[in-house]
Amino acid sequence: MMLLVMVGFTACESDSIEGLSGEFKDVNFCDFTTATVQPTEKLGMGIKALNTTYTDNAGNTLTLRFGSNDWVLAEGTYILVPTLTEGGKYTGTINSAAISEGNVDVNLVGETYFVTGLLKTTDGKQYRVKYQGAMVFVVGEDDPEPTGYTMSIQTSSVEIMDWTTWQTTTYPDVTKYTITVYDANGMQVALFDVINGNDKSADQLAGTYTIVGDAHDPMQISGGYSLPDYGMAGGTSYLDEAGKMQYLTGGTVEITTSTSADGKTLLSFKGSALETIDAAGVTGSGAFNLLFVSLDN
Repeated sequence: MMLLVMVGFTACESDSIEGLSGEFKDVNFCDFTTATVQPTEKLGMGIKALNTTYTDNAGNTLTLRFGSNDWVLAEGTYILVPTLTEGGKYTGTINSAAISEGNVDVNLVGETYFVTGLLKTTDGKQYRVKYQGAMVFVVGEDDPEPTGYTMSIQTSSVEIMDWTTWQTTTYPDVTKYTITVYDANGMQVALFDVINGNDKSADQLAGTYTIVGDAHDPMQISGGYSLPDYGMAGGTSYLDEAGKMQYLTGGTVEITTSTSADGKTLLSFKGSALETIDAAGVTGSGAFNLLFVSLDN
């Protein structure tokens, strides 16, 4: 203990410690006085790399790259890995030599970080590192991630029946895109009969649609129906919080697109000012918000 006190943590100094499992000898003690936070990197699927650099008065440099689920460095013991792909791990260098052994402990008291570790590097050197001080991390925005909802899209021609004349009118300049949304268990939770131009891909269906009874123009959604006397209901609909399917007869549906960290196109569906009817013929109103739905290939 007296030896540790005499050596202190004022800079990187070499000394011998015999009692550390017989593995760490001639350890360089480093008290890093300055910490710099570099821009955070998105590694994918909510995982970030928090990049930090530490220097001392003797010109020594420690770099630590922490894997994190959060935008701010959390307390814990970080495990060394060859490549950073998940939270709770780290990679790093000391004086440009890669760290080859040892874990890094992070503690936070108030706004003061305590970063410590007993580390080895690939050039055969061994270090006892310590930093005590502030670090400020910039909180960013995560990339969208699939929420477990999936969808299928089926296309068909737009045909409207005139029930008074029994004549069918076909609209060749538009296509009906029937989008069916499922939850993680494969249960249908929504269906939208979207009308838009021909040959549209999923990401080209973005926009705000009006629900109308006999939709045949772009940016319309064909309304749902309920005929309780005949036991029939179908068309554009969503499953409400009570687990009852509501068929949409009015309102708007906004479709937006986004891209996940791994490059997948995700669609979100938001219904507002909705007029509804259920299978029993009970009318009402509602709203829904289905986020980050992935296309089921």
